[in-house]
Amino acid sequence: MKMNFQKLVIGASMAIGVSALATAPAHATSFSFNNTGEINTYTGGSNGTFIKGNAQGGTNAAIKALTDNNSSSNVELWYSTENPTSNVGFTATQKNYSATVSSVTTSDWSSFGSQWLGDLLSTYTPFKSVWNGFSASTQSLVTSYFPLLGMGDPNIGSFQFGQDGGVELNLVGHLDVKTKLSQTLSYNLTQAWNQVSPQFPTQTTLPTLSQVNTLIPQLQSQLTTISGQISLLQSQLAKIPNNIATQAARATLNSQITQLTTLQSQLPGQITQLTSLKDLLSLQATLNAYQGEIGASEIAKVVTGGKTYYAYGFNPTASGITASDDGVSYSAYYNWHTPTYTPPLKQVPEPSIILGLLGIAGVFATQRKFKKASI
Repeated sequence: MKMNFQKLVIGASMAIGVSALATAPAHATSFSFNNTGEINTYTGGSNGTFIKGNAQGGTNAAIKALTDNNSSSNVELWYSTENPTSNVGFTATQKNYSATVSSVTTSDWSSFGSQWLGDLLSTYTPFKSVWNGFSASTQSLVTSYFPLLGMGDPNIGSFQFGQDGGVELNLVGHLDVKTKLSQTLSYNLTQAWNQVSPQFPTQTTLPTLSQVNTLIPQLQSQLTTISGQISLLQSQLAKIPNNIATQAARATLNSQITQLTTLQSQLPGQITQLTSLKDLLSLQATLNAYQGEIGASEIAKVVTGGKTYYAYGFNPTASGITASDDGVSYSAYYNWHTPTYTPPLKQVPEPSIILGLLGIAGVFATQRKFKKASI
């Protein structure tokens, strides 16, 4: 009976302590999703599984992945393609703080693309000199590729508010996007080649950088001389009487003038196209020669505190895993937070919790004395 009484006291004390822990005030974060059909949760690890957001338990799985402190479990925003057409994501709320995290659209790229490019070139400086050597038309062309890179459907590994309502995200992505960049560049090189291929009538494959560099000055020289050639032909035409006997000669001169005038209007566009092809070939050569990894996260749009941010990073941390479906994805983590983010304070137990735990400790001490007394 004495031992039963001791167990009863210990059990009651533990119950008090656990009850106090359970009732300790917590600042829970609530989540709502604006399009569960485009939400997909990966449960984590190399053998993880996928749970659709609109499936049974789908939103619960997504919330768990965002708050479980395990970045290998993550939530993909805009699941169906790599090029979102709308801002799909979630809104998180904690006390008076609110933040909306979503996918990135083509329209968003027009707002932050130059910022992203500047950060990319500052991180990978070998490409900066190549970019600075591009013509204005090539820079505009390459900028238009950004939405096609497939980086606007981010995988969010974790989300939390800071002390001041700031936001921290962990983005899950590739350790090295060099292959992805190379594939995008190759596709657009093919498009550029299709435009200028008539200028290489005997060639069926993409020209070399040397060939393009040789042709451009030739066309520029030809353009420079056309005006003089047209003026000379017009002068000759003015000296020929306009009668039946000279009709054939005048027709020949007029045809030559028309051909030169047409060529004069076409050459600037051809030179521009060739210059863009040359720039892209130069970028391809630099990319192929680059020995290091190119880490670049996917991008999330974050709206909080009345401001809009774009979350991305170029400093990856190897995750040690890859996704079960392609064996490539999820190989790196990228951390991002708002400028004034301060990590949340660790929860300090309430006095009642401490007293409960002390009560448990006291009971165990008493039990030890009882055991000593019975020896």
